[in-house]
Amino acid sequence: MIVVEALTRRRGFTLLELLVVIAMLTLLVGFLLPSLQRGREQAREVQCKSRLRGLYQAQLIYLHDYGQFSPLNKEALDREKDEGAWQYNYLIRDGACTDPDECDEFDYNFGPLVQDGMIEEMTLLFCPVQEDPFHSLATAKNHWPPIFAQDTRAGYGRRYHLSGKRLSHFRNTIAIMTDLIHLPEMVLSAHKTGVNAVYTDGHVRWVLDPGILTDNEFVKPFDSMDNGIMEDIWDVLDEAK
Repeated sequence: MIVVEALTRRRGFTLLELLVVIAMLTLLVGFLLPSLQRGREQAREVQCKSRLRGLYQAQLIYLHDYGQFSPLNKEALDREKDEGAWQYNYLIRDGACTDPDECDEFDYNFGPLVQDGMIEEMTLLFCPVQEDPFHSLATAKNHWPPIFAQDTRAGYGRRYHLSGKRLSHFRNTIAIMTDLIHLPEMVLSAHKTGVNAVYTDGHVRWVLDPGILTDNEFVKPFDSMDNGIMEDIWDVLDEAK
């Protein structure tokens, strides 16, 4: 009877066996976590490109309704100022427009797309890869809903010299919107090695940084003297089409 009970008694794990199992699980997790992390990063990158394409489609609706691109900024209304500093190309809401008799806070750049309902989900204006709080949705640095006298900035930027023009004005295929490029740190706080750009014909392309996106002499505060650098960057995007 004693022999039978000994044989049928359930045998538990020894301490050594438990340590072996824990070690195997640790190794397995170590192999899987980088793959899962990379999978999440790739999903965000795909979503960033998809939102840029959606932003282009919203712009097409606006062009259909109004026949021309909205002003890039207040300076676009003054030909002598030539749209001011072209780095300032990401506005949704201009916080400086505190007097409605002088200007409307949503009159410029991406603002009309929001105000007129072409964009219903604000997330469309933000790349999920971009980590900078000044260009992320509803942060302490970038308020939404808006706060009086404060800018609201998008996670994408628009080309200079589109103001007041129709899409048919451009005979050649050029880049018209892109991930943020107005400072090197904006590129480095997002995709790091390049940017997505959408072109006049609607296709979106990944453009690898040839160096100028993250190594240039842009200064803060923005100055129209740097427009030549911005022009060179857009030329690089055009050539990559």
